[in-house]
Amino acid sequence: MLGKYFKFLSHDKPVQAENDSVIAQAPPPIERIVPLMETPIFNRPESHPVIDTAGASAVVSNMLDIPTHGVRTQASELLNRFLGRQPILDLSGEIVSYEMCIKKAAPPPGEGAQLLQQMVDEMLLSSMEDLNVQQLRGEKQIFATLSAPSLDTEFLDRIEGAGIVLMFSPPAAGPLDKLIARCQALHDAGYRLGLQQLKYREALDDLLPLVDYIRIDPTLLTAMQLGELVVQLRSHGDFELIANPVESEELYAVCRKLKFDLFQGYYFAKPLPVHATKVDSQRLRVMQLLNLTMSHADMAELDKQFKPDPVLSYKLLRFINSPATGLLQPVRSINHALVVLGYDPLYRWLTLLLFASGQPDHRTLALMKNALVRARLTELLGQKKLKPKEQEGLFITGIFSLLDALLNMPMETALASLKLPPAIEAALTQREGIYAPYLDLAIACEEAEEQVIATYAAVSGISAEDINLAHVQALIWAEEVDLGKA
Repeated sequence: MLGKYFKFLSHDKPVQAENDSVIAQAPPPIERIVPLMETPIFNRPESHPVIDTAGASAVVSNMLDIPTHGVRTQASELLNRFLGRQPILDLSGEIVSYEMCIKKAAPPPGEGAQLLQQMVDEMLLSSMEDLNVQQLRGEKQIFATLSAPSLDTEFLDRIEGAGIVLMFSPPAAGPLDKLIARCQALHDAGYRLGLQQLKYREALDDLLPLVDYIRIDPTLLTAMQLGELVVQLRSHGDFELIANPVESEELYAVCRKLKFDLFQGYYFAKPLPVHATKVDSQRLRVMQLLNLTMSHADMAELDKQFKPDPVLSYKLLRFINSPATGLLQPVRSINHALVVLGYDPLYRWLTLLLFASGQPDHRTLALMKNALVRARLTELLGQKKLKPKEQEGLFITGIFSLLDALLNMPMETALASLKLPPAIEAALTQREGIYAPYLDLAIACEEAEEQVIATYAAVSGISAEDINLAHVQALIWAEEVDLGKA
C-alpha cells in the first residue's frame, strides 16, 4: 500500500541500507440550519412536492454539440470538460465513496432540455471510462447521477457495473415498467441504484426493492420534517440514506442524530465554529521535528528528538521497514532510518504524521484523505510548470492548506509554529505567489463552479484534459497510501 508513497517520497533514488542493502528504486441550531418547507414528503398522496437533491458541488464547463445515445465522445471534445468529485462519508468519518460529476447550468425549458441532460450524462460516463476512474473501485464506490432516460445508454452496457452506483430521479408520472426492467438489468450487471428527487407513488413499489440508496437534501426541510421523512423511508425498505449537501458541522450533527447513514459534502474540511483549542503534545512534537527537518538540522539532533517518544520512534521504524520500501535488511536504529529517508522524504512523512497524530474524531480520517488528494493534485498540476527546486513546495502547500481545519484555528495561527518558506506561507495565507494558482486549481476541483475552475485553469495554463488526468491520478494515489502506517 505504501509502495507508491515511498517511491514518491524518495524521487526514485536508490538508498543504501544497513549491510550495503539497497532499497529497490526506493521511493519513496436547528430552524436556522434547516429552513422550513411547505409540506412533508413521502406520504402516499401524490400531491406532495418533489425533493430536489440534484445539486452537487463539483465542477465543469459549457456543453458541446456532440453525439449522444452511446456514441463515444471524441477525446478532443472532452478537453473542455472538467471532472469534479465530492466525498461521501460514513458514520465513522471515513470517505467510503466519491461522486464524480460534470456540473452545468440549468438547461433551458423545452424539448431540448432532456437531450442536453443526456449529453451531459454520457459525457460523464465517457470521461469516467477514459480516465480510468474504475481504478478507484474496490477501494471506493463511485457514484454518478444520471437522468432516468440516460439509464438506457449503451455506455452502461460496456462498463463493468461492480463498484458503480447510479443515482437518478424516477419520473413523477406515467408507467414505470420499462424503467424497472432496465434497472433490473443494470442491477443484474452489478450496478447499485439510488433515488433522489423522490415523490412517492404506488408505481414505485416495484422499483424500490432494486434500490440501495436514497439521497435527501436536508436544507429543504425542518428538523422535524426531516425526522418524519427518515422514519417513512425506513418503513419502505432497507435503504442507506444519504444527506446531501452537508457543508457545516451543525447540519452534520442534525443529520447524524436523525440516523442518516451517509453524508455528502465538505463539512469536515472547515474549522469548527468554536474557540480554537491548544495543539496537543503529539502534534507539537511533530511540528518541532518538521522545523528541524526544514532547517536540515544535524541527524544526531533529529535522533535526539525521536528517542524520548517511543510511539513516534515505532512509527518511523514501522514505516521504513514496511515491505513497500524494498529493504533487504531491516533498519533497527532511528539514526539509520533518518539517514535512509533523507530530509525531504522525512519532511513529507512528518506532514502526514501531523494529520494522523492527536486525538481522532469523526473528521480526522476524511481530513487526512482529502489533504493527501489535494497535496498530490497540487503537485501534479505544478510539477511541469515550476523549476525543479521550486516543485518541492507544491506538496507541502497542498497538504498544509487544511491545517486550519485540522488544528481548528485560523491559518495564520496554525502556521505560526512552523518555519515554512515565504512562498508557501504566501500561498496559504494570501493566495499569492508561485504556488497559489495550483493550490487554487486543486481546491476548485473539489467544489468550484464552472467559471472558477475555468479561470484558475487559464491562469495556470493547464488544459482540462491534463487537469482531469491529474485529478484521477491523485485520487488513485491517495487510496494507495496506508494511513495506518503513518
